Order: sequence, then structure tokens, then C-alpha cells
Amino acid sequence: MILRVLLAGIYIFAGGSKLFNLYLFKATILAYYPFLPALIALLIAIVFPWLEILAGLSLVLNWKSKYSSIFLLLLSLVFLIQITLNYSNVLPYGCGCFGFGGPEKISLYYVLRDFFILILAGIVCWKEWKSC
Repeated sequence: MILRVLLAGIYIFAGGSKLFNLYLFKATILAYYPFLPALIALLIAIVFPWLEILAGLSLVLNWKSKYSSIFLLLLSLVFLIQITLNYSNVLPYGCGCFGFGGPEKISLYYVLRDFFILILAGIVCWKEWKSC
């Protein structure tokens, strides 16, 4: 239960930090994927934070938590791949994971942080599906 609440808190906080800065989140998405049309990036910026928040709330409320645990596991994997591919790059608004700042170099810290979040999501997902 503690690990589930921890993972939920990480994603609720991450989603909330993006929710109030949609244009910076859109700019961060375009920094990762410059080939993406601006309208698609804006739609992702609008919808994505809500998905993170709802998946986190699903874990906390134990409602469809098996499915939200898989979603957060896959999301964590995507984030780890994305941050690893951008290792040592300078992103204009930082990584965008938990808010936005100025230009920031993606260092080993970000890779390890996302790796441990992936491990946490894997443990939560495994426990959710094992309890069936």
C-alpha cells in the first residue's frame, strides 16, 4: 500500500505541475519531439496531465488499480527511454517532469531517478496483478 501511494503521489504531483503550465509543457514536448505539429503537442499538453493525475488517483482509491498500474509502468518506461535518449542534452525548460525551469542539462541524476520510478512502478504493477 505504501509503494502504491508513493507512486500515485509522484504522478499526481507530476501531472499537477504540468496542468498549470500548459504552454511550457507544450514547449517541452516540442523540445523532445521537434517534428511534432504544434497543435498535436498542445492537445497532448492538455490531456496528458489529467491522465497522470487520474491514474495516480486510481491507485490511491484502489479503483481499477491493476490497469492504472500498467499504464504508469508503461509511462515510466517511456519516460526513462526519453530521458536516456536526451542524456547530456540541454533542454530549454528542463526535463518537464515535475515543473519547468530554465535551460537544464539532462544528467545521470535524471536517468537514475526515472530508472527508480520505473522499478517502483514495476513493483506496484506486479503486486496489483499478483493479488488477482
